[in-house]
Amino acid sequence: MTREDSSRDLLGKFHKDRSVWIRARRRVLQCLSYQFACALQLKQWGVLNEVKCCLREKYYKEKSIRDPPDTVESVVHIQCYCPVLQLPRIAIHHRILSELMFSIRKSSTELNDASEPSWHFPSALSPEAHAEWGLYKILKYMGLHDILPPGAGQNKANLRKNIEEYHIAYAIDFDNTDIDLFIARRLDGLAFDNEKN
Repeated sequence: MTREDSSRDLLGKFHKDRSVWIRARRRVLQCLSYQFACALQLKQWGVLNEVKCCLREKYYKEKSIRDPPDTVESVVHIQCYCPVLQLPRIAIHHRILSELMFSIRKSSTELNDASEPSWHFPSALSPEAHAEWGLYKILKYMGLHDILPPGAGQNKANLRKNIEEYHIAYAIDFDNTDIDLFIARRLDGLAFDNEKN
C-alpha cells in the first residue's frame, strides 16, 4: 500500500483475474476498505464496547493461564496471531502451498539433456492434495538413507549417527538439540533437479 497510487494497478489486475476465488477477492477488498468485521472495527462503528478478543479470553480460561495479555481483536490478530484460530490458519496455509507448488510444477517446462522435465516436485500431487514429507522420506528419495523396519528407534539412531559423522568430518560444531530439531523438520515443499538427483 506504500507504492504509488496505493498499488491500484496491482489491485486492479488481481480483481480482474477470474481464476482468483471470489471470496479471496472479497476479503482483500474488506481489509483494504476497513470493512472486515472484527471487534476493533465493530467498536469504531458503535456496535461493540470492547475490542478484546473473546475467543482468546475463553482459551486462556480453559488453559488456566493467569493474567493473559490484553489482545485487541483486529484483522491481523485474527489472521496471524490468535492461538484459538491456529489450526484453521495452518489448514489455509497448507492449501495455499499445495496450489502454489502444483502451479510451479505445471509451469516448469525446462527439459534436461534426456528431454525429461528438469525439475521434479514429488510432494505436489494436485492443486488440492499436497504430501508432507518428513526428513526420512526425503533422504530415502535422495538415496542417502534407508528406512529400517519400525521399532526400537533404529531409524532415528541410524540417521543421528550419519548426521554426527557428517558434522565431525567437516569439523562443524553441533549439539544434540540441533540434531533433534533437524530430524523433526517437515519441509513445506520439495523440488529436485533431475540432472543433479
